[in-house]
Amino acid sequence: MSTQTIDSFSAFASLNRFFALIETTKPTIQQAEDAAALLCRIYGANSEEVLLQRGDPELIEIYKEIKNKILKAAM
Repeated sequence: MSTQTIDSFSAFASLNRFFALIETTKPTIQQAEDAAALLCRIYGANSEEVLLQRGDPELIEIYKEIKNKILKAAM
């Protein structure tokens, strides 16, 4: 298994825990920002900037939808 695959899997597991958390409690802004960063790692990007530069409109749309859900949970 490659390092990128392991990192993506780890990010997915952590993001899954975040979504379980928001079902019972309101996350902090920091927790939401960390979860958004994990979302980038799931897509194999080190940052949002790198992810958006890939130019895949469908991927970008899905990313933005999930990111908005993450950030709204903390507001």
